[in-house]
Amino acid sequence: MRRVRYESRGGPLFLEEAPLPEPGPGELLVRAEAIGVTLPVVRKVTEATEPVPLGGEIAGQVMAVGEGVTSFGTGDRVTGLCLGHGYADFALLHEAMASPVPADASAVDAVALVRSGLVALGALEAARPEPGEAALV
Repeated sequence: MRRVRYESRGGPLFLEEAPLPEPGPGELLVRAEAIGVTLPVVRKVTEATEPVPLGGEIAGQVMAVGEGVTSFGTGDRVTGLCLGHGYADFALLHEAMASPVPADASAVDAVALVRSGLVALGALEAARPEPGEAALV
């Protein structure tokens, strides 16, 4: 499979061949239809002194499932956060971090929805509201 690799600050991105990952227990192997990247990853890349896995959110079709996976099967469309490299033809998702994508929804919209949720969680984490306080996200 192909994936993008980043090696050093200010350095180029490389397109390389890599072995197809195998899903471990509780994991899904997903063929990418759309891939997002989060600002913290961009910051890590610009400040990195060693290789940084690229890609955050992914949407695509489940190609294989690991032992114990019960919520999804081969052929299902899912979205979620990648385990490791996301800028690749295939990526691993943990079953607990995956959500179904309806047949009539675009993969790009699915990735945007995951990203929106992460922004909301980040805002709540930064604000640290106390129990009973109101928050607008």
